[in-house]
Amino acid sequence: MFKLASFLKKYWLSAVLAPLFMLLEVCMDLLQPRFMASIVNDGIMAGDMGAIAATAPKMLIAALIGLLAGVGCTVFATIASQSFGADLRQQLFQKIQSLTLKSLDRFGSGSIVTRLTGDVTQIQGLVLLILRVFARDTFIIIGSLAMAFMISPRLSVILLAMIPLLALFLIITTRITVPLFSIMQQRLDQVNTVMQENLSGIRVVKAFVRSDYEEERFNEANSNLLKASLKAAKIVALNTPLMSIILNFSIVAALWYGGMLSEQGALSVGSLAAFLTYITQLLFSTLGLGNQLMAISRAKASADRINEVLELPRENQDTKQQFDQQPKQIHEGRISFEHVSFSYDGDSENAVLRDIHFAVEPGETIGIVGVNGAGKSTLVSLIPRFYEPTEGVLRIDSHPISEIAPQELHSQIGMVLQQAHLFSGTIAENISYGKPGASQQEIEAAAKAAEAHAFIMKLEHGYDTVLGQRGVNLSGGQKQRLSIARTLLLKPKIVILDDCTSAVDLNTDQLIRKSLQTLMKSSTCLIIGQRIASVQQADRIIVLEDGQITAIGSHQELLQQSKLYNRIALSQQGA
Repeated sequence: MFKLASFLKKYWLSAVLAPLFMLLEVCMDLLQPRFMASIVNDGIMAGDMGAIAATAPKMLIAALIGLLAGVGCTVFATIASQSFGADLRQQLFQKIQSLTLKSLDRFGSGSIVTRLTGDVTQIQGLVLLILRVFARDTFIIIGSLAMAFMISPRLSVILLAMIPLLALFLIITTRITVPLFSIMQQRLDQVNTVMQENLSGIRVVKAFVRSDYEEERFNEANSNLLKASLKAAKIVALNTPLMSIILNFSIVAALWYGGMLSEQGALSVGSLAAFLTYITQLLFSTLGLGNQLMAISRAKASADRINEVLELPRENQDTKQQFDQQPKQIHEGRISFEHVSFSYDGDSENAVLRDIHFAVEPGETIGIVGVNGAGKSTLVSLIPRFYEPTEGVLRIDSHPISEIAPQELHSQIGMVLQQAHLFSGTIAENISYGKPGASQQEIEAAAKAAEAHAFIMKLEHGYDTVLGQRGVNLSGGQKQRLSIARTLLLKPKIVILDDCTSAVDLNTDQLIRKSLQTLMKSSTCLIIGQRIASVQQADRIIVLEDGQITAIGSHQELLQQSKLYNRIALSQQGA
C-alpha cells in the first residue's frame, strides 16, 4: 500500500497542512478539560465567580480556533485525496492501455472496471480518512495520554494496562479481515463481469429467451458477494462491542480509583473530572481507530489489486531508448513468418499455430481460409504484436517486430475485425478515429470506398449523426463498413481484414473489394474470409488447418491441390 504513496508527492503541501490543522484543532480540544478543571476548582469549589467569567472567554476562543482549524484540515485533506485519486485513476488507465492482450485476458473486463473504479475509490477514501479522522484520533490518543499523566501519574496506570490489550485485539482482527476483504473484491469482480456480459449480449439473451438463466447467473454471483460481505461484516461487527467492553471497564476502574484518590485529597474534584474527560476521549478515539483499521484492511486489499496491475510489464517491453537509438521504419510492408508457433499459455503442446512459414511481398494480397478454430485470427494478431510468438521469428521489412517501436508498428498496420467496434460520438469522429485531423473530403472519400457514404447520407444528420454505445443504432453491415472506412483513411502499409464483410451482402462485398484494390494497391493486404468469393481474387491464398498451413496457391491451383479448399468452394457454389 505504501507504493501508492508516491502519488501524493505532487500534493505534499496539502497532505502536510491537513494533519497540521488537525493537530491545532486537537490542541484546542485538549485545552477544554483543563479549562473545565479550572472552573470547578477555582470557581465553583472556591465560590469565585470572577474565575469562571475569566475562563469562559478562553474556552470560546479555543473552540473558534478549533473550528477554523477543522475546516482547514477538511479543505486540504479533500484536495489531497481527490487529486491523489484522479492521478491514480489516470495512471491505472494509462497502464491498462499499455498492457498486452494476454494480460488483459488474464484479468477480464469486469475485474479491470472494478479496480479502476471501486478499488481506486477505496484508496482515495483511505487517504481522506488518514489525513482527517485517523490523524485526529492519533493526536487525541497521544495528547489525552500526556494530559492524563500530567494530572495524575498514579491514575494513569490504568491506561498503561489497557492500551497493550487494545493493540493486541486490533492486530488480531486486522490480520483476519484483510484476506476477507480481498475475497469480497474478487466476488465483486464476478458480479461486474456477469453484468457486463449480460448488457453487451442483451439481444442474444432476449432472442434465445435466456433471461431466467441470466438472472440465475447474476443471483449466484450476487449471493457469493453477499456471503463474503457478511463474513467480513461479522468480524467487523464484533470489533466495536468487544472494544467497548474494554473501554467501559477502564472508565469504571478510573472512576473507582480516582474517587479513592479524591477522598484521600491526592486529587481535586476538578482534576478528576478533567482526567475522566481525557480518558473518555482517549478510549473513544481508540475505538474509532479500531474501526478505521478495518477500513485500512479493506483498502489494503484494494491497493494490492491495483499494484497487481501497475506492476505488470507493459506491452512489448522494449526500452524507449532502444527504439530511439535504433529506429526501425516500415517502408515497404513485407511480412515474413519464419517457423512461427504460438500458444496462449506458452505450452508448446497446446500450440494454436505450428511452424508457420511464408512471406508476403510488398503490395501483395494474401487470402487466408480455413474452418472455424483453425487459427486464422490468431495468425494475423501476431503481426501487430498483440501476442508474442512462442517460437520462431516474425519480420516486417526484414526487421524482427520486437525491434520496431510499437507506435511505428501500429501506425502502419490497419486492422478491421469481424466484430466492428464503434465509439460513442459522431460518424465522422469514428471514421477519423485514427487520424483526428482528417478533412471532411478525406472522410467522405474513405466512406465511399467502404460503400458507406450512401447510407450515411440517408441519415438525418449525415456524418454528424451521433452513434450510441458500440454503434447500437446501426446495423451490423453498416458498422462493418464504417470500420473499413476508418482503416482506409489511414492508408497504412499493411492492411488486415479479418472477415470484416461477413455482415454485408455479396454485391456490396465485391464493390468494397474493388475499392480496396484501387486505394490500397501499394499496401500489403491479408484477408481472412469465410466466403471463397472474398479471397478468390487474391494473389495467393493460404489454407490453414488445425494451426498449420496445408496449402498455398491461387484460387484455381487450390481447387486442384487442396481437398479442404475444394470442399469449402463446392459448399458455397449455390450461395
